[in-house]
This record gives sequence, structure tokens and C-alpha cells, in this order.
Amino acid sequence: MKNKPFVMIGGGGHAAALAEILIKQKKRIVGVVSPELTAGNILFENIELFLNDDDILKFRPEDILLVNGIGSMPYKSLREDVYNRFKKLGYVFATVIADSALVSDYSTLECGVQIMNNCVVNLGCKVDENTIINTSTSIDHDCTIGAHCHLAPGTTLSGQVVIERNVHVATGVNVINNIIIGHNTIVGVGTNVTKSIPSNSIVYGERSVIKGLGITHDC
Repeated sequence: MKNKPFVMIGGGGHAAALAEILIKQKKRIVGVVSPELTAGNILFENIELFLNDDDILKFRPEDILLVNGIGSMPYKSLREDVYNRFKKLGYVFATVIADSALVSDYSTLECGVQIMNNCVVNLGCKVDENTIINTSTSIDHDCTIGAHCHLAPGTTLSGQVVIERNVHVATGVNVINNIIIGHNTIVGVGTNVTKSIPSNSIVYGERSVIKGLGITHDC
């Protein structure tokens, strides 16, 4: 599996950042799938461009690894939808770890996880499939991150934090130890989370105000 070439899905900034990581690691990218390239053109200039997701079907699942370069944003399901579609068809999504990241040998990363530049993932952590741990995020010991999450740049998790599925944690969020963040939650930029958050919530502000399920209260 290590010697298989890669096909990148997406042509924006996140895809370009992933491509640079792979190119530095001497990995071979044989195609990029996107209706247009909006970032990193210099990285993709010698790579074949495919315009439609169906073009991936030109490659046999056993011959390539896919890289999900679609960025993750609140209320947008495209990244997860593409991942689930091609996983069901037998394709495997590569786990990408930047050389500058520090990932414990005693952590567990599932398929499609992306650990970007200057991240720290300490021992005992578990990160589920198709989750992005973005630039300069720090995850302390024994944290659990669910599938299809996005921890945006500069997120800090203290020990034993649990983040359930489909959670978007925005830039510069700080979470103290032993917190649980329920599924389908959005945590806004710069929020300091000091109490657990129920599912389907929106959390914002320095005092961590929660909105969701008809409730508004301080966290």
C-alpha cells in the first residue's frame, strides 16, 4: 500500500497543502480531481487534471490511494459525502501525516485522517476516519476525536477530551481536560470550552455561550 500512487480530490487550499506534504515525502500524485484549481497551481502543473468525481472510476481501487482534499466547513457535507461514496466502492483513503507533526506511536489514526503541519498528537489518542487535524493543533493525551471532524488551526485540547462525530472546532479554540463535545456541534473562533457541550449545539465567544436545542446558556 505504501508504494501506491495517490489521486487528490479537490483543487483548493486544503488540497494544495496536502499535495505539498505528499510531494515533500516523495509520494507520487497521478491525478487531481476538481472542476477547477483555485490554489497551488504550481504544485499541480505536471499532474493530470480530471474534472469530475466519476473520473476516479477510471482507476481501479486496488491501484491507487485517494486523498480527500475537500476542505471541511460547517453545514457543508461534501467532504463526508465524497468520502462515503468512494469508500463504499472499495477505494481506500490515505492517512496523511506531515513530517513536521509529532504523532505518538501510541496513538491510533483511522483511514483518511489528515495531520497537518506542526501538529502534536500525544499518546493514547484516537482519531476516527476522514478527520482533519489542521495546522499547529495540539492534542494532549488520551483524547478521542470522532469521524468527519475538523479541528481548525491552533486548536488546543487538554487531556481526555472526547469530541464526537461531525464536529467543527474553529481556529484558536481551547478545551480543558475531561470535556465531552457532542456530535454535530460547531465551536466558534477563539472559544474557551470549560464545560461539556450537548450535541447539535453552536458554541461561541470567550465565555462559551451555547445555542442549540432551544437552549441558550453559559458554558
